[in-house]
Amino acid sequence: MGILLNDLGRPDDLGFRVNFWHWRPLVEAIRRLNVLPDTRVADLHDQFCGNGLTQEECRLVADALEARLLPTLAEGDRLLLDGGTTRDPDDGTLYKGEDAHRNYSTNREVLLTFIRFLRECSGFEVL
Repeated sequence: MGILLNDLGRPDDLGFRVNFWHWRPLVEAIRRLNVLPDTRVADLHDQFCGNGLTQEECRLVADALEARLLPTLAEGDRLLLDGGTTRDPDDGTLYKGEDAHRNYSTNREVLLTFIRFLRECSGFEVL
């Protein structure tokens, strides 16, 4: 299961695809940047509801991610759901209960791909 961000300017393009384990930390990173209203960011967690970002919002987010988050995430680091980072590799363990937050992380490669998508798209819808 995963998330597809459908480029509003290219409906036939596959856009940006990512699994839920990566998507949640990306959305929470956007929230911590405070470049969009919290309600706009919260909606990004919901698929198939017409939620997404405009082209202008995408550029704001891309600029903030590139300037403020990317420099803090070294090659090999994982960005955690709470905004912390770790160099510990993801061992594939499926955590439950109070430790469920440990399932979610993203990395520099995914972040760079997401930033590139945000810069090139005409806005997106979350599918």
